[in-house]
Amino acid sequence: MSKVLQIMAGAEFGGAEEFFIRLIPALGRAGVKQHAIIRYHNERERILEMAGIPTHCARFGNIIDLNTRRTFKKVAQSFSPTIVLAWMSRAMSFCPTGEYILAGRLGGYYDLKYYKNCDHLIANTELIKSYLIKCGWPAERAQYIPNFVNGERATALRKTTYNTPEDAPLLLALGRLHENKAFDVLIAALANIPDAHLWIAGQGP
Repeated sequence: MSKVLQIMAGAEFGGAEEFFIRLIPALGRAGVKQHAIIRYHNERERILEMAGIPTHCARFGNIIDLNTRRTFKKVAQSFSPTIVLAWMSRAMSFCPTGEYILAGRLGGYYDLKYYKNCDHLIANTELIKSYLIKCGWPAERAQYIPNFVNGERATALRKTTYNTPEDAPLLLALGRLHENKAFDVLIAALANIPDAHLWIAGQGP
């Protein structure tokens, strides 16, 4: 059975961060042995520990952050993972090579110089996987594994909850409320769709 050390230097909000706290407990329920090293975040730590995942916190500061490097070394030596999975570039910068498979998960079109020591790269969209291969990454070591939502069903909201006519075309956009998500472009494009209403759901500034 694989032993996976998960590394996440996540932000306060974000899709990757939300997927992280869905995936790790799910893998735990499936019997995968895991440890996690995360940036200090009380709620994230609580969710992982409630799922029975030994969780270690670190600062994930700049490149000379020796404390985070010591935390990685200590956990890796005691846990002896077969796989280390780094979530995005900041986490990757604290993951040296070792006697394990080193994988990096990308949620964007990142500079591959940060991932040169990886054995495998995991893209959460098919286009990002294509980007990796176009950049020269070996196709056999590029994987596409999308994010997934949990299986809980919720009662649908009536459109009138948010002042939307019941017969109006409704668009729903989900994402972190950040300029990188280009919601401004979406809002501008809405002017070209007669009578459509747009709901935006997410967290952030």
